[in-house]
Amino acid sequence: MRRDFSASVTFMFRNLPVAERFAAAREAGFSGVEIQFLEEAPLDVLVAAKRTSGIPVRLINCGLGDFITGGPGLSGVPGREDLFREKFRAALEAAAALEAKYLHIGPSRVMDEISDDDAFRTYADNVRWAVNEARGAEIILLLEPLNRADVPLSVQADWERIAGFIREIASENLRMLFDTFHCAADGQDPVQAFERYKDIVAHIQIADFPGRAEPGRGEIGFSHVLKAFEAAGYSGSYGAEYMPQGLTGETLEWMAELGEKAQ
Repeated sequence: MRRDFSASVTFMFRNLPVAERFAAAREAGFSGVEIQFLEEAPLDVLVAAKRTSGIPVRLINCGLGDFITGGPGLSGVPGREDLFREKFRAALEAAAALEAKYLHIGPSRVMDEISDDDAFRTYADNVRWAVNEARGAEIILLLEPLNRADVPLSVQADWERIAGFIREIASENLRMLFDTFHCAADGQDPVQAFERYKDIVAHIQIADFPGRAEPGRGEIGFSHVLKAFEAAGYSGSYGAEYMPQGLTGETLEWMAELGEKAQ
């Protein structure tokens, strides 16, 4: 049986216009795509690219505000609740138009004299609001723990706190996005960490560590790791969210090596 891999059309195939990356992903053997930055193209362009390529959209991100440029972002920033809600409603509309399965509520930073507790309280309130806002929609909301090394001020840097919050909400429509790079960069063993969180993980993204490059360029033994995930009960797809070390088409040897599931 073949594993199901999705390509990030935000990080990958960047030598092509966004509208052409969907078809390129399909031609490369991916069975789905993920969109981290909806702002990179108008929604109608993304919808048309999905339709003409015939490849499904697995995941999209809610707007991140100024997070990528080093700012605090939106999801856990006191005073920016209205802007977060505006971006979430737009993302929910985009998810429906693109028929996406997952909508990731993105990260934020603790900055500007705001306490960590206040930031997380705002984040929790925003997520609770989002869960209620998305009630009835055919979408699963995802929260992703990050790593302290690359994003030391992240509201989402405490994996146990994120996991505990998801379990507290106890909604089938709110789950964890488990990223192998962030896990390894946080000093955790991906297999052991997955065992702790497997009851709430809905989707896994893969990238090697260090460097967030393609599988096979770093220290994560993906053949062993993916088998362990599946032995622990994971049966979903894997999102390739890495920074290609060269043209994307030249970084795909890992797909042939990892494509077959153990019988």
